Amino acid sequence: MKFKREKSTFDCPRCGIKCLKGVETCPECKLVFSRLEIATNKDAKKKLLRHDKDFIIYTNKLPKDVSFIKLLLLTIFTGLFGGHCFYVGRYWRGSLLLLNSIILICCTLFNEFLFKIDEGRFIAMIATICGLIMLVWAYDLVIVALKKFKVPVAIDLETGERSEVE
Repeated sequence: MKFKREKSTFDCPRCGIKCLKGVETCPECKLVFSRLEIATNKDAKKKLLRHDKDFIIYTNKLPKDVSFIKLLLLTIFTGLFGGHCFYVGRYWRGSLLLLNSIILICCTLFNEFLFKIDEGRFIAMIATICGLIMLVWAYDLVIVALKKFKVPVAIDLETGERSEVE
C-alpha cells in the first residue's frame, strides 16, 4: 500500500512562486494568505467592471459567495453560452463563448444561404473554428469538476494593513 506524501509547498495565487506550508505571507509579493479567507468574488466582479484589476487574484479555492454545485450545474447546462463565466466574473471568456454560440446558431439557421457561398467552404471554415472554440467549454467542464477553475477574488489591502497595525 502506497501512502500519499503531503506536499510541503504550494503556489502563491498572486505571483506563483512556491511557498512553504505554514508561512503566513509570500516572501516575493508579500501577500498575506489569511486575506484569501475574507476575499469575495462579489467585490472582484465590481472591480472588474470598473477595470480596477490591482487587487484581484485568480484562485482555484472558491470563496464563500461562490457555490461549487451552482458553478458545476451552470457549466453543464449553460456552459456553451458562457453562463458559468458570467457567474464568477470572467466576462471576456463568457463573451467569447456567447458570441461563438450565436455564430453557430446563425450558421445553422442560415445554412442553406451560406452553403451557396463558395460551395460550402465558407460555412465549413466557420463551423470548424467555432467547433474548436467550443472545446473551451469542454475544458472548463473538466477543470470545474476537478475544482481547478480559477475564480477572481478581490483582496482589500487597506483593511488588512489596518488590522496588522492595531
